[in-house]
Amino acid sequence: MPNDPKHTNALSKESSPYLLQHAHNPVNWLPWGNEARQKAAAENKLMLVSIGYSACHWCHVMERESFENEEVAQLMNDNFVCVKVDREERPDVDQVYMDAVQAMRKQGGWPLNCFTTPDGKPVYGGTYFPKVNWIDILNQLSDLWQKTPKDVQEYGDKLAEGMQVSGSIAVHDSRKVWEEKSLSDAIKNWESRMDNTYGGPDKAPKFPLPVNYIFLLRYGIIKNDKSLLNHVELTLDKMAQGGIYDQVGGGFTRYSTDKFWKVPHFEKMLYDNAQLLTLYAEAYNHYKKSDYLHISEGITGWLRREMAEANGSYYSALDADSEGVEGKFYTFETAELKAEGLLDAFSKFYFTDSHALWEGKLIPVRKGSFKEIASAINISEKETIANFDTLNEQLLAIRGKRTRPLTDDKTLCSWNAMLASGLLKTYAATGDETALTDAKGILKFIDNEFFDATTGKLTHSWKTGKASEFGFLEDYAFLISAWIDLYQTTFDEEALNRAKEFTAIAIDQFYDREKGIFFFTSSDQSDLINRPVELSDNVIPSSNSVMARSLHILGAYLSLPYYTEIANRLLSAVEKSMIEYPEGYGNWANLYLQNVMGSPELVIIGENAHEYHQEMKKGDLSYFILAVSDKNSRLPIFADRYEAEKTLIYICQNHACLKPVETIEAAKIEIIRLRKKFESQ
Repeated sequence: MPNDPKHTNALSKESSPYLLQHAHNPVNWLPWGNEARQKAAAENKLMLVSIGYSACHWCHVMERESFENEEVAQLMNDNFVCVKVDREERPDVDQVYMDAVQAMRKQGGWPLNCFTTPDGKPVYGGTYFPKVNWIDILNQLSDLWQKTPKDVQEYGDKLAEGMQVSGSIAVHDSRKVWEEKSLSDAIKNWESRMDNTYGGPDKAPKFPLPVNYIFLLRYGIIKNDKSLLNHVELTLDKMAQGGIYDQVGGGFTRYSTDKFWKVPHFEKMLYDNAQLLTLYAEAYNHYKKSDYLHISEGITGWLRREMAEANGSYYSALDADSEGVEGKFYTFETAELKAEGLLDAFSKFYFTDSHALWEGKLIPVRKGSFKEIASAINISEKETIANFDTLNEQLLAIRGKRTRPLTDDKTLCSWNAMLASGLLKTYAATGDETALTDAKGILKFIDNEFFDATTGKLTHSWKTGKASEFGFLEDYAFLISAWIDLYQTTFDEEALNRAKEFTAIAIDQFYDREKGIFFFTSSDQSDLINRPVELSDNVIPSSNSVMARSLHILGAYLSLPYYTEIANRLLSAVEKSMIEYPEGYGNWANLYLQNVMGSPELVIIGENAHEYHQEMKKGDLSYFILAVSDKNSRLPIFADRYEAEKTLIYICQNHACLKPVETIEAAKIEIIRLRKKFESQ
């Protein structure tokens, strides 16, 4: 920000780091709200709704080329009411106009620029536009609105009406039969688009999409599908070794621009790393690879060092750029490493040739697994990891002298709840007590700052004591899921009570009982042209899929068939899409898998219940609805199951239970039988 800015617009009063980045543009930006719509109506101008986020590289490029240019800004100010939106702060606005641009058969992405009528109906849009193209578009749309406003308005009305229709789904009844064939057909479709050389999808860019590999891992384990498990392992290995992972500082960047996972788009997002904690925790539990444990430690170390606030919450993102250059903070020059006396050590662990070179600089890309590197340099794997960490501390010190990328220091309810879940999974897999403490700290912060006790509702965004007006379905969905994860980690039944409380609010505020779907916005929010619905899983799992899984689990714990019915209606609605394009429905596939298996439950109750659980969790229990109590409990899943001075293990499927057993060995035999039964389907 300039010390004495020439221009200051209305964004200077906002708290969003992204909006503040544009506060001194010559463009007369307004934040999203009534003022902008009223101004557009009063002046009879089209609105430009420009959407981005603070860590977005191409958002910065378009700002430098167009929004900081006096002549371009004048053209924008004279002919449009210009609105800036932080997509992370207002994901609802982003979703509406992203849907609109894609309905125009344009590619989605950010920056997202959508032109609308004064009442917000979309008429034209796209993503990044070079300056010359942008000027041309501004002139054409301005001319069109001045000469044929009725035609433009009619187009906007029809497009908005079409969005309402396309955003609806057919009503589905809850069903009771779930076929394994649906999953095997989905896997066949998926396998045709897998990269079996470098892992992940067969086309670049490559996004991590953790929820997809969580599903493939669980399905592969349960079906004993070696080919699928090999693909998951290959993908996780290549990601862990590639430039998409910050080898020096920890944490994953948003995506790889190539098929090798080599050159990242350098921004780091909290939501990616939250989910990747869960993925690598589950992978470590199965494959027992030191590389995966090291990744978990790297992510949590980065989070605590660079993203944590003292109040227990976590920031949203780190920028891709520093000093106006993408990736400058993260890359190294050969001469620099030589001058620091680190080139020899660097070359033991990292490539220094075309495998790592990008624009004349080196992206740290690891030469292989720790086991492979240890063999190559003829020392133990443990010593290899120690030497690797020592080198990275030295490289981190070099980076510490550089200008850091900007931190988006707002706190988001949904992303923090997602991180709480990732930390809880990390604790369960690795025993990292700090991860458990941090997860509890996040949930406490959400209770204190995001939950309004007066209204009984959540808010979405928080910064320096100021919370946003609205909460969205994703805030409730991920918070409910986090409370369930806390129960499944600590078996503190108060966690389920909290999950039930927020579920009741979510159903009341977001659920359409007639259509059997959750809207993204609440029933009392009215500042959009429609109420968006989020179904497919993307870089963040859809809020409907997260709600469906939580409702399914809570229905079992609390003996609430209505919850199960809602979950089943939702799952039925996406089944066809899930089979045809499973990469976009990974979280739904996890729920489908649980249903196909008959929603298995593992209930351990009695004086040694927690000790039994500690031993049994060394195996894979990810597909079980797990309940543990060392005393008589009022939780419905424990009803009539407690016997004094005994520890009983119940294994149930399709609402029917086997005779309880009293030893871990007997329980393991039954679990193996259950898996073998599913494996043979």
